[in-house]
Amino acid sequence: MFRRGSVSYSAAYGLLILIAVSGCGTFTVAKLPDLSAFFDSNSGVRDEETHRLEYQESRHPDELKWLLANRLHSGMTVSEVSRTIGERGQRLYDDSWVKKGGGYYQSGDEAWKWAQDRNGQSLILVFRDGHLVNFDPVTYRSEQSDGNSLVN
Repeated sequence: MFRRGSVSYSAAYGLLILIAVSGCGTFTVAKLPDLSAFFDSNSGVRDEETHRLEYQESRHPDELKWLLANRLHSGMTVSEVSRTIGERGQRLYDDSWVKKGGGYYQSGDEAWKWAQDRNGQSLILVFRDGHLVNFDPVTYRSEQSDGNSLVN
């Protein structure tokens, strides 16, 4: 039976308190708002996968632009960027023209290039110590961006 101070006594007492506080009525879920979309952590993953697959199939620059605006950020590694885009990048060894073209690049930074979209534009990103630098996703979200230049 129940002994004072035992675990079973505490559990029974807690259950009795819970029933008393909640009342004998039924709990209806219909009164709660639908928060499933808010708590659906996979929705962003599905969006990313959809845009990545569409880009791989169509090479449409808008799909790449979505990935750049919504999934890439400074600090990512080359492999993380490659995984996000859905293809491996290629290291550009003659990258001095990229570093001189603007941005705050250092001589040891490395430029990486990803395959052309269907308009013939290549994505070139710069990494320092293996991490993406000088990347601002807002650039790709802007409606003022003409979408022609994919060089970071």
